[in-house]
Amino acid sequence: MSIATQLQTVLAMSTCGALMGMGFDTYHVFKGKSRLPLWMVFIFDVLFWIGSMGAVFLILVKVNDGIIRFPIFFGMIFGAWVYFVVGSKKYIQFLHRVIKFCQWFYRTVLQIIDTLVVRPILFFYRVILMVLAFLYSVLLAILGFLWKVARFVTSPFARWGQHLGKKMFGKTKGIWTNGKNWFHSKRKRD
Repeated sequence: MSIATQLQTVLAMSTCGALMGMGFDTYHVFKGKSRLPLWMVFIFDVLFWIGSMGAVFLILVKVNDGIIRFPIFFGMIFGAWVYFVVGSKKYIQFLHRVIKFCQWFYRTVLQIIDTLVVRPILFFYRVILMVLAFLYSVLLAILGFLWKVARFVTSPFARWGQHLGKKMFGKTKGIWTNGKNWFHSKRKRD
């Protein structure tokens, strides 16, 4: 393996070490923001390290056909050390600002949607309900008025109708009683 390839491999692994440090800080910040149960944190930790090793191995395959030597580990450790000494605190501060901005942006978008879409829809919904309730009360008032007019107009005939009904019911009652008696007397004979 040539010296240029070895230098390229060490630089690539140093970059991988710095990127793994950034990934670790990113993962640590998001893990601190979320309130996950311990078993899920363990699973995510394992997945993070498996994913990191897989990414490093893929880069190693691209750079020097996957040959593992001591300078590779030195490059990764050096890159991670430089990142944690020089840029870790600044990156974490930047990440917190990005998270705060994303939260602010999310709340702002929700407020805009609420103001421009949800509130007008609720307003029109309430207006429609009020109009329907008003129309329903007007319809009930009209029907009540018509019912009172109809009762007033038909009141002279109502007494005649009640009298007629009593006569018809009385005759029907007699027919019913006679039929019932006839049926019971026939049963007794049998």
